Amino acid sequence: MSLDPAVYGDLLVSLLPELVLTGWALVLLLFVAWRHRTARDLRIAGWLTLVALLSTAIAVWWLWWNRAALQGPGTVAMIALDDFRWVADWVFLGAAALTVLISFAYLEREQLLIPEYYVLLIFATLGMMVMAAGADLIVIFLGLELMSVAVYVLAGLDRRRARSAEAALKYFLLGAFASGFLLYGIALAYGATGTTNLGLIGGQLSIMGKPSVMLLAGLALLIVGFAFKIAAVPFHMWAPDVYEGAPTPITAFLSVGSTAASFAMLIRIFLEGLPAMSADWRLLFEVLSIVTMTVGNFAAVTQTNVKRMLAYSSIAHAGYVLMGIVAGTPRGITATLVYVMVYAFMQLGAFAVIVMLRRRDVVGDELKDFSGLHFRNPFAAFAMLIFMLSLGGIPPTAGFMGKFWLFGAAIDAHYYGLALIGVLNSAVSLYYYVRIVVFMYVKNETIGSTPTTSPTLAVVLGLAVAATLVLGMYPQLLFQVADASARTLGAAGVTAALR
Repeated sequence: MSLDPAVYGDLLVSLLPELVLTGWALVLLLFVAWRHRTARDLRIAGWLTLVALLSTAIAVWWLWWNRAALQGPGTVAMIALDDFRWVADWVFLGAAALTVLISFAYLEREQLLIPEYYVLLIFATLGMMVMAAGADLIVIFLGLELMSVAVYVLAGLDRRRARSAEAALKYFLLGAFASGFLLYGIALAYGATGTTNLGLIGGQLSIMGKPSVMLLAGLALLIVGFAFKIAAVPFHMWAPDVYEGAPTPITAFLSVGSTAASFAMLIRIFLEGLPAMSADWRLLFEVLSIVTMTVGNFAAVTQTNVKRMLAYSSIAHAGYVLMGIVAGTPRGITATLVYVMVYAFMQLGAFAVIVMLRRRDVVGDELKDFSGLHFRNPFAAFAMLIFMLSLGGIPPTAGFMGKFWLFGAAIDAHYYGLALIGVLNSAVSLYYYVRIVVFMYVKNETIGSTPTTSPTLAVVLGLAVAATLVLGMYPQLLFQVADASARTLGAAGVTAALR
């Protein structure tokens, strides 16, 4: 079957950001094949990566303002053209750009002269963008696998450390197992509805009325696969070991980019394709949300390794974000997007401080390594203070506004118990966030040489602190963008879910 040339052209233009990033990935591959021996080559590869991400962001912006001309029959079937996709793309590209800036100092300090690092980072970002753009289960799964394979390699990039190899192996084995669940769930959904297109699945369900046993089984398998990708309890076992063992910039990218992409995929499938089954999946997600935030917070209390602490913290935050999915309303989707965006700044900023603490004589990821940081590097200590307060949901930070909106969405949807449990868990989380602050500002003993901030790390810390404070005090623009995005995402599907 041949496509009409006009339809084929629209299809290519609808994938313009992904095509631009793919082109840059090929250019970067040629560069690292030519020059890959010195630290200068590595820096050039990093700057090329930043140019690639910036040009892709420009392509996203252009397509956002010109999408009205592309609403043709060729683009509706498999590729989404909505504000949700553009906002998600900017989150992925922004997270990748900040990760690159964090990586400059880290890779040179660790003597990891591996320019392929940046190529893999681009491919992981490309996979995330495909996941957010997919309006078909097959497209979404292809994006997921592209992202996953790249991240598996990045997690084990430091072959000199046993922990890095262990992290990559655990992530690969458990990730492949979860992908099997996800793919089998997609197969059962196709068998029950006769299509993998999300819009057509929603139409089939509205005609079918009561879902079949096959579709319910497929739904259960899909939820298992998604629960692994977002590190929801009890499918979170991989997260602490992978976060601790992977190179710190990759841990930061994984905790923000991979989680955001998984939630974008989850929103697409359940709120756009399966809203008619909301009575079946909302209860499961409510239980997952409660268990995930509770286990994550209480496990983090006992940690002394800050990377493991932030791993359990990210598990707890996945539980918070699930509250927006459970609400299933436009405000719930808005709250989810807002929280993912503000979480990116505070989480990446926290990991940037850990990268800064890594010196020749100090690993930098233990609580004791933060001792006396205020007396040695006041700016880094202040930045970490802001990030910890924001993660704990203390005003006037962006984290407070994100949690306020999430809890408000749950209350609006009459999930009062879920909102109360979320508030109580936020109170518990303050204990381990404040522990870091106590080590920085109260303890006087210092370990190792004085930590210094490189120019690129200073840029990341400055941007993250500014965004965390400004978005906490003036969040209107952020809410407007997220709300517009939520209302363009499967509006008919969300309306059907509310009936």
